[in-house]
Amino acid sequence: MTWNWLGWLLWLGALVYLCWVIHYIRVHQLMLIAKTGNRLDKMLMAKYVGFLLVAFCWVGGMYYLTFARSVDYRDQAAVKVTTQYAPLQLSSAGGDYYYVLGNKSAGGKHQVASYTYATATRKNTVSARYATVVTTDELIPADARDYPWQAARLQKEDRNTTHAFVATMDVTYRNTILNGLGLRVNRPAGQYTLLRIPAPGLLKEQ
Repeated sequence: MTWNWLGWLLWLGALVYLCWVIHYIRVHQLMLIAKTGNRLDKMLMAKYVGFLLVAFCWVGGMYYLTFARSVDYRDQAAVKVTTQYAPLQLSSAGGDYYYVLGNKSAGGKHQVASYTYATATRKNTVSARYATVVTTDELIPADARDYPWQAARLQKEDRNTTHAFVATMDVTYRNTILNGLGLRVNRPAGQYTLLRIPAPGLLKEQ
């Protein structure tokens, strides 16, 4: 069993409490008007404000833990990181050879939206938002430095594949109480793909 049950329980409690507060305010306001003809009572208003503050803090806290809390990919207590490596395979089109195909968006009028590459076992397409093509000896570009890459392993793959490999990192949330509160246990926390090719000319765009 994961800690997600605790998050579901607290989310349910927060929503039920918020509905109860709204119902409480509506009923007591109607009773106040019916009994006294007034629409404002200082004691009731203080209760309303107190109940609403608790409800908004509860719902807001759960929203933050579920949707807004950032993750540190290097925190091994909070996330699990797995990285897969594979040599790239040459592909050809119209007499040209390439390792990576850059697919432009909107009929080629804008920047690259995704990359397509082939290994010995499969052909894959990844979003350019979470991928980088590396053509220099600096194997970890600025866009990918938030992820815990193993520099020594990247260098080893670079040597063994003659500068043509793919490294795919998958990050998932561990089974912790904090992750459970945000309903994140065992869910993806991030993914990034490094596509190393020997030269810029081996990236073909279409």
